[in-house]
Amino acid sequence: MHRLIYISLGTVFNQAVDFYKLCFAAFAETKCTVILSIGRQTQIAESGDIPANFIVRDYVPQLEVLQRAKLFTTHGGMNSTSEGLYYGVPLIVFPKSADQPVVARRVAEIGAGIHLNQEGLTAGDLREAAERVLKDASIRKVCAEVGDLFRAAGGYHRAVEEIFAYKRSLGMK
Repeated sequence: MHRLIYISLGTVFNQAVDFYKLCFAAFAETKCTVILSIGRQTQIAESGDIPANFIVRDYVPQLEVLQRAKLFTTHGGMNSTSEGLYYGVPLIVFPKSADQPVVARRVAEIGAGIHLNQEGLTAGDLREAAERVLKDASIRKVCAEVGDLFRAAGGYHRAVEEIFAYKRSLGMK
């Protein structure tokens, strides 16, 4: 079974060469294809030897990748988390700062994935967590349901309609 894992720590706090090397160690000997987005602040060469099943880029079209991914390993930024869930992709969340710890806890609470801390994490821990998420039908079901809800919400068109309706309710044109 072909499994695509997408890993991205976002665009701000993505200077994490040690974490990327941990991902190499965790998934190098698996039958997964791993797309790793490292951002423009980290040089790909800093990551060392890249396993054959990895595609490492400073930028990837995240929305396109998420439409094919079976697992999204993310920092837990609200945009990335929402985009992953929009496409029904289970999550492993490694929060760094700001709202990310809250988002990570909520992802775990609703059963859309798991929250892990990088401190003390081994390659075996990461691989085991990924296998657990990939195999858990209940996580996939929750993610699919959340994605259905997001898509049914109406997107930016509905948001614009709601803003104009609110302005009208205040007597504003």
